[in-house]
Amino acid sequence: MDVTRHAAHLADTGRDGGPPAWRGWWFRLTPLARDITVVLVVKLALLGILWVAFFRTPAAPGMAMPPDEVAGRMIGQPQREVPRATP
Repeated sequence: MDVTRHAAHLADTGRDGGPPAWRGWWFRLTPLARDITVVLVVKLALLGILWVAFFRTPAAPGMAMPPDEVAGRMIGQPQREVPRATP
C-alpha cells in the first residue's frame, strides 16, 4: 500500500473524510456541461468588464440626459417635418 498516495488523498478530502461537495458536483457533470459552464462564466466575466469599462458612467459629464426626456424623444413626440427648398 502506497502511504504517500493515501496521505495526499486524506489531505484533499473534506472534514467528514469525503470529497468536498463542489468537487463531487463538478465531476458528476458531463464534459459538455462542464465546457458550457466554463464558457458561460467567462462570458459573464467579459460582459461585466465591458460594462465597467464603457457603460458605468457617461463619457462626459454633460452627456447625461434625464430618462423622461429620452423616452419623450423616442416614442412620445412626432418628428417635425423639415422645410424643403422649392426648386
